[in-house]
Amino acid sequence: MTASRAHPPVAPLRALTALRFVAAAYVLVFHYAGFFFPQAPIPALIGLGYSGVTFFFLLSGFILAYNYHRVDLREPGALARYRRARVARIYPVYLVALVLSLPWFAAWVAKSAPPLQGLMAAGAVLAPLGLHAWVPGAACALDCPSWSVSAELFFYALLPALLPLALRAPGRLAGLTLAAWGALAAGASLAWAAYAPGVSLISPEAGGTGPVLLAQAIKYNPLLRLPEFVAGLLLYVAWTQVRLPTSALLGLFALSALGLVAAAPHLPEALLHNGLTALAWAPLILAGAQIRSGPLVAPGFVFLGRISFALYLVHSPAYALVNSLDRVALGGRLGAWPWLGASLAAALALALGVVLHFGVEEPARRRILRTGARAPAPLPAP
Repeated sequence: MTASRAHPPVAPLRALTALRFVAAAYVLVFHYAGFFFPQAPIPALIGLGYSGVTFFFLLSGFILAYNYHRVDLREPGALARYRRARVARIYPVYLVALVLSLPWFAAWVAKSAPPLQGLMAAGAVLAPLGLHAWVPGAACALDCPSWSVSAELFFYALLPALLPLALRAPGRLAGLTLAAWGALAAGASLAWAAYAPGVSLISPEAGGTGPVLLAQAIKYNPLLRLPEFVAGLLLYVAWTQVRLPTSALLGLFALSALGLVAAAPHLPEALLHNGLTALAWAPLILAGAQIRSGPLVAPGFVFLGRISFALYLVHSPAYALVNSLDRVALGGRLGAWPWLGASLAAALALALGVVLHFGVEEPARRRILRTGARAPAPLPAP
């Protein structure tokens, strides 16, 4: 490997890149349904849109295992290259998205009451450090989707220890992960049922400050979401050992998705939000890893996948900007045409995603990797 390469070359999995856009769009539709249609009943399929983050966590584990399974991250040079690659991949556009969200963050903090106000304000310090997902109140204050980046940074820190374990003893790690997920999800469900009965974990604002903070502690805490990332590592190991037909995997995805949508009203929300939907996403990821032709590998679809990270991070400030302009310039008239408002916000988010990908994400990534590849000048011979 060259000094700038964090791992040996691997074949690109273009269908998985395209599926990133599907998951990001799914999260966007879920959020915009609540933002623009607050009084309308949300169909069950759209109501599970938050599970797109579970897809991201699974895919992150799968792709990192795919890229680094031949790298010894205990070696200092390899570890340094890995860390630099992770920073180059996510931090530039992440920081820009936080800056774009600052005006609405400041207004939201100013309108909030203690103790939530102080916790939210702490997000201004914690979010740039990637620590805000650990603190309820701060987790969703500054560009709410950014909490998942905070969780990802925690996962990245643990990968050098988790990946060798997944490769050497996948059965043992799978048992421990399943047990941990069951215990954490059951504990979260019991705590929510006891402390906020009748309040939705997904939209807890009606319950007041206490349920809001508890909901954030359940939904966003990186430790509670870690099993989803580990499941992605194990999914890669399973893929290397058993290859099921792509058609069978797509059929399993469809059946699992339909079953989850039908069962969602009867299942604890903590289970659904924190990983149960992996039952559907896992076979889709396995299928995507094997697809080499068709719409998912078309250049246009792959391009959308490449801008999906930026799109995901800016779709909330895009909504905030459209909403603010509507109130200031149009007197709130877009409220009568929610489909128009949602379309404008989605188009703006997509445009911002393209601009940030080409103007920030890719140039900054290349610059960071190029800087890290520069070797110090050799000392003169004695």
